[in-house]
Amino acid sequence: MKISDIKYIWNRIQLTRKISKLQIEKAGVDSEEIPYVKLKNGPVFYGLISCPKDKKYYNLLPTKLKSILPFESFLIANDIVIRYFEGGLKLGGPRKELFYKTKPGDYIAEMGAYMGHYTIYLSEKVGKNGKVIAIEPMPDNLKILRKNITENNLDNVVIVPKGVWKEKDEMIFHRKKGDRQSGSIELNYKNNDSLKIPVDSLDNILQEQNIKHIDFMLVQLNGVEPEALEGLTNYKPNHIAIASRYSKNNKPVAPIIANVLQERNYKSTIVKRDFVFAELK
Repeated sequence: MKISDIKYIWNRIQLTRKISKLQIEKAGVDSEEIPYVKLKNGPVFYGLISCPKDKKYYNLLPTKLKSILPFESFLIANDIVIRYFEGGLKLGGPRKELFYKTKPGDYIAEMGAYMGHYTIYLSEKVGKNGKVIAIEPMPDNLKILRKNITENNLDNVVIVPKGVWKEKDEMIFHRKKGDRQSGSIELNYKNNDSLKIPVDSLDNILQEQNIKHIDFMLVQLNGVEPEALEGLTNYKPNHIAIASRYSKNNKPVAPIIANVLQERNYKSTIVKRDFVFAELK
C-alpha cells in the first residue's frame, strides 16, 4: 500500500471520530431526494448521497449516532467537519484561515464555493455588514449551493454561476467520470465528462457585483490559479489563501504564484509546498 493511501485512510478514520462529536439534530433525505444534516441550534447542510466506499467508515460510528445519521447523509457529515468547522483547503491540508481569521463586516470572495458548506461558515462570520461572493461554475454543485443559501436564509451571500479565468469567455470544463466535485479547465482525464461553461475575470466578476474592496480571497480552481491572478489587477485583496496543488509545464505552481504576489506588494508564505497564503503589505 502506498504511503499516500495510508495517510488517506488515517485521515478518514480521524475524520469519522470527529463526526461522532457533531451535535446533530436530525438528518435524512428530503422530498427532492437531496440528503441533509441539521445541527442542533445551527444551520442545515444539503449535499451528496454517500458512496458505497464510505460504508466502512460509517460503520465505525457509534450505534446511537447511526440511528440519527443515516448512511445516505454520512458524506455531508464529513463535509461539515472538513469545510464548516475546520475550513480545510483539502482533507488533511492546512486551514483556509491559517493566517487570517474572518471578521464581522468582511467582504469575502470564495472560489470555488462548491456546495456552500464553507460559505455558510463565512456568512455567519461576516454578519449582516459583510458579504460573501460565492463563485461556482458546475451546474450540479450550483443547484445544491443555491439550496443551502436559501434554506439557511443567508442574505449576505451572492452566488456567481461562472468559472474564473483571465478574461470573459466560454471554456470547456473537464471532470473525471464518477467525480462529483468541481471540474477543471486545465486538467483533462482519459475518462471524463466535458461541458461548456461561461467564465470571466475576477475584476469583471467583482465589478459586476459593485464590490469596492475584498478583505479575504479564497482560491481553489483546479489548475488555473495563475490565470485567475492575470484577471485580478483592479483589486488588491488584503488577504489571500490559494490551493495551488497542480503544475504548469512540469513546474510546481505555488512558487510562481508566490512570486507574482510578491511583485504586487504581498508577503507570501508557501505551506506544505502546495498552498500559498499572502497578506498585502
